[in-house]
Amino acid sequence: MNSGFRAALVTAGGGSGALHALLATPGASRFVTEAHVPYSPEALERFLGEKPEHSVSPAIAIKLAEAAFKFQSSNLEFLSIGCTAALQTDRGRRGSDRAFICVKTAGTEKLYALHLSKTSRAEQENLLSEWILILIAQTVGAERGLMLPGSFNPVHQGHLNLLKAAEKITGLSGVFELSCANVDKPALEEADCLRRAAAIRDIPVALTQAPRFMQKAELFPETTFVLGYDTAERLVRYADPDEWTIFRRLETSFLVAGRQLQCGAECFQNPKNADALPSSRFLSLENLELPAGFESLFESIPESEFREDISSTALRC
Repeated sequence: MNSGFRAALVTAGGGSGALHALLATPGASRFVTEAHVPYSPEALERFLGEKPEHSVSPAIAIKLAEAAFKFQSSNLEFLSIGCTAALQTDRGRRGSDRAFICVKTAGTEKLYALHLSKTSRAEQENLLSEWILILIAQTVGAERGLMLPGSFNPVHQGHLNLLKAAEKITGLSGVFELSCANVDKPALEEADCLRRAAAIRDIPVALTQAPRFMQKAELFPETTFVLGYDTAERLVRYADPDEWTIFRRLETSFLVAGRQLQCGAECFQNPKNADALPSSRFLSLENLELPAGFESLFESIPESEFREDISSTALRC
């Protein structure tokens, strides 16, 4: 509660357990400045000042966070949380059990999609509230972030197991990140981004417009990014020399898993002993020539902790 932040929260349809947990903590008044639970459709309409076409959507989560941010009332750093959810119910409802969470500060706006397994409403509420608390802790710097970026087209067991391995190594709670913008491809339509995120259960997916790692690091400081070897190789190859200094200032680090790659040395500009590489080989962090002076930003995931010879590209073929 002594983070130097004040916060306002709005939860609609789910996530109020996070508010209860915060208010049950001694010193809560030093952190929580406002809390609103517009639970019914009528209450949500009154809070927003308009009748939403879809009450559980990214746009509504953003609007709730923006409305909550207006409750800023001090010179301290301020954040707002907007959460809209559709959890298990006793009536028929179209669509999956899901929530969208927006975390807003003066300089950033982070949007997460969380699709939930078909468990009880109480279990879904507990999981959603737990994730809201984790995202708050990461935003105020009380907990370091752990993030696995990817296109997830489609998501597969390798992605899930890689994040689990990273959580085991770091002791952190990990989320996925999906950039709807791309460096060298057309941007994804929102519907396509949401479709890919919907295939991931019980783990938040940060939906961003940050295709480059420098953009991701600026949006999510104090974060460890989980990479496969091929992604790490591209990062090392293309990162501007000045960016490594910025990564260090932002307390960014990279946790790298090995990959079995069907590719010769000509595909890799920076591996050690490139001339000796066969056409197919398991490559890990030890095979990369890391930027001098910044080797400490990288850590390897041992092959004994994670190895999955599977890729989204192969699954699409």
